[in-house]
Amino acid sequence: METDWSVPKGLFVKHYGSAIQMHHGGVFAEYKQWDVPQELEQSWMEERIHQLTSELSIMNWGAVDELTSIARYHANPLIIAAITAFVSRQLTSADSMVRLVYAERLIELIKRYESIIPVDKLREAYQLTMNLLEDVATKPLVLDPGHELKQYGLKDKRGLNLRVEKNKEEIIRYFRN
Repeated sequence: METDWSVPKGLFVKHYGSAIQMHHGGVFAEYKQWDVPQELEQSWMEERIHQLTSELSIMNWGAVDELTSIARYHANPLIIAAITAFVSRQLTSADSMVRLVYAERLIELIKRYESIIPVDKLREAYQLTMNLLEDVATKPLVLDPGHELKQYGLKDKRGLNLRVEKNKEEIIRYFRN
């Protein structure tokens, strides 16, 4: 008889494949009872990453946020490659907050993946991030409906530009070290 893995898979995916997150969520003991093979966990994670990379969007940031969360626990270079490819293709028409949010997620991913991705890919992600930040700072403030500055603790373009400069300094300081 074949095992129905839907319950442990649901727990695994919901908690980004992290035993720590499952423990914090109070489901780790339940999950461990399933004795899931590591190969199956890896398959679930790859499936989830592929699903989320296909859902990347300038209108809904859930996929990029979840991919960034997964990256905290699983070193999969596909995550940064997919987000970088999406950003380079899709963000030229995005509003100011979308570009800033994606730039901030890329900064986090660059830091996490610096030791496992090739230097040329790291430079590409770095340059793309700096371009996004520069666009936000130099172009007029454009916000799509539902993307209000107050949601992000900002009052005006000046506040947005200060956040951009903070992010630029962070990434420059990171690469100097």
